[in-house]
Amino acid sequence: MNRTANLQLDVRSVPSLEEAIDQWLAARDNFKMQSTDENRHEYNATLHDLGAAWGERYPEDADTPGAFEWYRRGLIAPEED
Repeated sequence: MNRTANLQLDVRSVPSLEEAIDQWLAARDNFKMQSTDENRHEYNATLHDLGAAWGERYPEDADTPGAFEWYRRGLIAPEED
C-alpha cells in the first residue's frame, strides 16, 4: 500500500499580545454591529489568539483560574461603565 497524500493544516501563528488585542477588539466591534455566523467565528478565533498570546506573555498566570477572564474584562471595562 503505497499512498502519497498531501496534508494541509490550517495553523495560525500566535500574534503578539498587542496585535491580538487589536484584532480581538476589531472582531468584537464587527460582531456587535452584525452578529452573523462569520463574525462570530472571527470573534471566537481572535479570542482564542488573544488567550494564546496572553498565555505566552504571562505564563506564570496561565494556570490561575479566571486570570485570563479578568484580563479580558479589563480590556473592555471602560466601555461598560
